[in-house]
Amino acid sequence: MFKTIKLKNILIAVGLIIASVLCSVGIVAVVESKGVPRPKYVIVIDAGHGGRDDGSIGATGTKESEINLKIAKTLKVYLETLGIKVVLTRADDNGLYDANAKNFKVSDMEKRVEIIKKANPDMVISIHCNAFSDKSQVGAQAFFQESNEKSESFAEALQSQLLSQLPRARKSHSKGDYFLLKESPCSAVLVECGYLSNPEEEKDLCSVSYQNKVAYAIMCGVVKYFELCGND
Repeated sequence: MFKTIKLKNILIAVGLIIASVLCSVGIVAVVESKGVPRPKYVIVIDAGHGGRDDGSIGATGTKESEINLKIAKTLKVYLETLGIKVVLTRADDNGLYDANAKNFKVSDMEKRVEIIKKANPDMVISIHCNAFSDKSQVGAQAFFQESNEKSESFAEALQSQLLSQLPRARKSHSKGDYFLLKESPCSAVLVECGYLSNPEEEKDLCSVSYQNKVAYAIMCGVVKYFELCGND
């Protein structure tokens, strides 16, 4: 299913773009075509929460839903520089639920799954931020649906890049039971980009430059997973 993509070549080609992004307000989305693979893949990026569902609230009041969306939109730009088609489950702060639904959270999740299935993607990445009562907890982490080997491999590839690209990341990916991942018809992972409950990490997650780094690490994980898949 996947064509081999060389991570080294991608990083060289995209590196100039990322450097520009980190040093400026705007995002430069121009890539020299020479030596840059143009895979025809579809990836759904799901920015968790939205609307009246703020998600986790940071130590100083940061809304998870807003950080999720910013990272998701940046990741979209990065992946599109590789010729990948990207579908966002939400592109603004509005929720996806039916306003008349008895349970807006169930309605929201069902709509996300509907968008995913309609897109018929090669992979799904759900973006979130964590929070915990122990404010010392930090680190980005990739989660996969238990008993799904392909998603586990995807999560492992992502986690390796989170570890190598970010100053704080969990040592290993982890499994869980997630409705969105379970219902996705392809390899799917949920990425907790860090802990908003930790004041230092919350400050980082509110920084555009750090959001760019998180998105870049996830992009590298995507490419690494493509490499592992080869031509399967």
